[in-house]
Amino acid sequence: MSLELDSALLELRLAVRAFTEAALESGAFEPHCDSWMRGHDPAFSRSLARRGWIGLTWPAEVGGAARSNLARLAVTEELLRYGAPVAAHWMADRQIGPAIVRYGTPELKARFLPGIIAGDITFCVAMSETEAGSDLAAVRTRAEAVEGGWRVNGAKVWTSHAHRSTHAYLLARTDSSGRKHEGLTEFLLDLASPGITIRPIYDLGGEHHFNEVVFDDVFIPADQVLGTVGEGWTQVTEQLSFERGGVERVLSTYPLLAHMSAHDAASRRAKGQLAGRLKALRGLARDVAAEMDAGRAPVREAAVLKLLGTRFEKDVVTVARAATGLRPDLGGDTRSRLLAEGILAAPGFTLRGGTTEVLGTIIARGLTTARPRSLIRDVARDVLRDEEPRVDSELWVRRLADLGWHSAEDADLLALLETLGELAISVPLAETALAWALVPPNRRMDMAAVVPEPGAGLKVTREGEYLILDGFITGVPWAAYCPLVVLVLGDELVLLDGHVMGWKVEPGHDLAGEPYDTIRFTESLIEPHERVPNPWPSGAVLERLALLRSARTVGAMRAALRLSVAHAGDRTQFGRPLRDFQAVSQTLARAAAQLALAESALARAADGYGIAALRVVLADAADEVAAACHQVHGAIGVTREHPLHRFTRLLWAARDDGAPAHHWADLLGDASADADLLWDLTGD
Repeated sequence: MSLELDSALLELRLAVRAFTEAALESGAFEPHCDSWMRGHDPAFSRSLARRGWIGLTWPAEVGGAARSNLARLAVTEELLRYGAPVAAHWMADRQIGPAIVRYGTPELKARFLPGIIAGDITFCVAMSETEAGSDLAAVRTRAEAVEGGWRVNGAKVWTSHAHRSTHAYLLARTDSSGRKHEGLTEFLLDLASPGITIRPIYDLGGEHHFNEVVFDDVFIPADQVLGTVGEGWTQVTEQLSFERGGVERVLSTYPLLAHMSAHDAASRRAKGQLAGRLKALRGLARDVAAEMDAGRAPVREAAVLKLLGTRFEKDVVTVARAATGLRPDLGGDTRSRLLAEGILAAPGFTLRGGTTEVLGTIIARGLTTARPRSLIRDVARDVLRDEEPRVDSELWVRRLADLGWHSAEDADLLALLETLGELAISVPLAETALAWALVPPNRRMDMAAVVPEPGAGLKVTREGEYLILDGFITGVPWAAYCPLVVLVLGDELVLLDGHVMGWKVEPGHDLAGEPYDTIRFTESLIEPHERVPNPWPSGAVLERLALLRSARTVGAMRAALRLSVAHAGDRTQFGRPLRDFQAVSQTLARAAAQLALAESALARAADGYGIAALRVVLADAADEVAAACHQVHGAIGVTREHPLHRFTRLLWAARDDGAPAHHWADLLGDASADADLLWDLTGD
């Protein structure tokens, strides 16, 4: 994306933010959870329309602004963060308008798109049926060809805002002779047509936005078919990418999160964990928008976002109940009301737009574990193709240090570490690369360990120009093998090598069998020439080490999942492959979604908050992927007869890398006390 486009997106985001804040302060609306589904305010939608914020992505020739899906994402994020009432135009703007742009005739475009853009034509979505449940292809509503058009009979259910909409998008069966996915057609229907009965369905809170819509010999003119007769399934599958892949699947309860005042350290930590996940999820939403801008229909990516997003939305409610100590009250103050709204809306999150199980099936069906391709990854695999998975400092000294990997540019270094994780080869690349970035060129060695924070076990005393170190430091990767250990003490670095007296290393190992050593000091005298200035600000060394080791963890996750997908295809039970069992496919889908979230967090770990979010996400993702892979492998997976253990042990050990997960959650939680900072730190 060009700098100009970045600037334009920021300008648009700030304009929407200023407008929405002004509307909120003027009392034009109150913040609500689930506002994109329940907050129906045609006047507010028309005020957005006057500013050109509806139909933003549509071509200029039909009245749109010809902006990107990333631009629309900026608009929708800013509206949803404040809980603005956007339901009146939401369905038409999100999915019906784009479907008309893609499949509509010139006459349909001219008839509907300008009215949608102005906020005058509003749509409900008539897809679901009671008998069909989550099986959208099982619809029974029929449209029979008659002179001049089609005659429709049947019923739709859960049709939100049908009683307030001018038109409906309708999916109906026009041919029953083929398979159930065939013979479906999409229509655009004027809800003022004779023969339509709309019956209210009240939700848990007594609110009316659901409806049952009954069609009794309703006539639809032939020119109101959308796309090709009988090709509705192909068209609607693409449309579901718009429905499932929007950030509304993440932000339904964001107003509650923003208003949540954590009353103790545990609550702040829980809020910080949510903030970390939110950053990665917003990144996934950007990826989906970018795919749409590239002209693709990201069906699987949208399913991943919805699967993880709706789980997040529910967790916000759970955490808020524990953190605030409030009693949910629809008639209470803002926080009590938002909590009540979140509780009542939450059961629907994992149902609408496709149930969790349906989404899992979509993810599993398209599940691939292809390695990311790049020149540096290909070179690394070529160099290491004859190497067995193992912990090996000699491999580093003998073959890899001379390749200069430890001085690679950031993107290449992360790719190399991911590749090592995928191959379960453990060498001190991350530690040596970090040391090379810190110490002067004349003090570098080909293998080095780094201690970013020595902990409370080390006592540091100053006597004139000397330092005296006494005590111990635990959990130092590779210290026993490295001729140089870089110890970070605030604004200076202590360079421990063979010339420094009074320290020794006691070897140890972590769960993956990697060196995880203890350094002991006995009144070790550190002279001035054994210290150099720390070129980085406080905390930056720990963040950098966490980022580098996280890249390897993501590679190990990918490899573990790849083994499990292959095993589920090769292993048979009761005469069929394991992957054909729904429980197995759902398990693999959940693991794949967690991997996608971890990859999103890694790709966006550009600053301290981004790295903190990555560590929060990895803490859960590594556990969930390891558990899922062992479940799929069964008994063979818990033995050394199978290579799975090489990767899952890396995942378990990763939880202890550097600072524990709660350190990063606390950092995010403290920042999240400010609602504006919460929003900014969870963005890109």
